[in-house]
Amino acid sequence: MAGAIIHTTCLLAALVAADGGAPSNERAKSSQRAEVEAALAKGGSPGELQHWAATADGTLMALAGNRAASETVRGRALAALAYARTGRVRAFLENFVIEKTPSSAAVDRVLVRRAAVSLGWQAGPRAVEVIAPLLDSSDVEVRLDAAAALGLTRLSDAEKPLRVRLAIESDPSVKRQIESALKAVTAAR
Repeated sequence: MAGAIIHTTCLLAALVAADGGAPSNERAKSSQRAEVEAALAKGGSPGELQHWAATADGTLMALAGNRAASETVRGRALAALAYARTGRVRAFLENFVIEKTPSSAAVDRVLVRRAAVSLGWQAGPRAVEVIAPLLDSSDVEVRLDAAAALGLTRLSDAEKPLRVRLAIESDPSVKRQIESALKAVTAAR
């Protein structure tokens, strides 16, 4: 029995020494996060964003939600999530928009806009329900992106909130965006 314990202890010690004492999965995640964050900080073509969405959606979500990351990195992470069409990503985007919408902080408004557009590309079953309230924002840019996002969904449910907002919208650029979104939504029929 003592021989088996010694043998097991030696095997475990060898395994720990071989990987430096840290689980390789954790090192890989940390390395990937640093790589993704550096790439997003530099910019990124749609192809690069698609690559990260396909290989690192968890890292993108972590970066998007990390207040310590720069606004640029967080915004680009949210934009990249448009390409990660999974239920987990869709739920993250929905929750992000819902949680950040009440904020009056400028950075949160920018991030909500990015998340809404990505959610529009996702066009999940709750997309209209989550994005439509943004049409009532006091921020013109938020309303513009909300209209664009609703158009991207191509969902017939988006028509009603777009028409309601069009009837009361005073900003000409938002009106044009709503009209464009309505064409996209109604053309899908």
